[in-house]
Amino acid sequence: AKRFLSSCAGGSIGSYTDSCGLKMLRKDVAQFLSERDGFPCDWQSIFISNGASDAIKNILTLIASGEEGCKRAGVMVPIPQYPLYSAANMEFNMYQIDYYLNEDANWTLSEAELERAMDEAKGKCQPRALIVINPGNPTGQVLRRKDIEIVIKFAARHKMVVLADEVYQFNVFSPDCTFHSFREVLQSMGKDYAHRVELASFMSVSKGFMGECGIRGGYTQLTNFLPEVRDELYRMLSTRLCSNLAGQVVLDTIVRPPRLHDPSFQKF
Repeated sequence: AKRFLSSCAGGSIGSYTDSCGLKMLRKDVAQFLSERDGFPCDWQSIFISNGASDAIKNILTLIASGEEGCKRAGVMVPIPQYPLYSAANMEFNMYQIDYYLNEDANWTLSEAELERAMDEAKGKCQPRALIVINPGNPTGQVLRRKDIEIVIKFAARHKMVVLADEVYQFNVFSPDCTFHSFREVLQSMGKDYAHRVELASFMSVSKGFMGECGIRGGYTQLTNFLPEVRDELYRMLSTRLCSNLAGQVVLDTIVRPPRLHDPSFQKF
């Protein structure tokens, strides 16, 4: 608590922070991702938000074209899906490209279905983004590494941004399932993909063992986004001043949990 307060202006969580979030918190998130994925993470690629929903809408705002008809941005969305995505697509006047998960195969996705959806969208929009919810909501599936590789290769082939909604990453209870982050898999696929595919991944304090839905805290991590795009996101976030500090406090406790030999570790 003292460490966090010392990073706040005036030592108070009633103060403003940088628009992208407290520097200390962004560094803690980057350290968490570095340890989780096995690849170093630049803290300046972290953007703190009022929950994952807020973060997702920020990225969709960047993707929206502002055009009409066949010039609208197209966004691929899994069906069944969390309704945030269809609502945001309507708000930003984007064309929703539905791809269907296979219920008979534990709600997994397939390359053939992705290509089918893409083919059907031709002439109706400008496909720009592919959304994946992993672990799934409402379906609960956990994507295998090879499934994630299929998505990344598809995105590279069609020059699309991947939006990885990973807010349920702590909600994996089956011994037969292992959570793999999109960032981890992307970075392990070699330079043809690791340095090429644009990825925005999201996390929230609302899910997992935390369930602090009303506090509103989350982050976006951007991989392979051009500096000019990051700058545009920064300018956009500046208009809302900053995300709430209570949410930033809770987020920091999640990405920086008690370590072995810390006084609260045993209870944690």
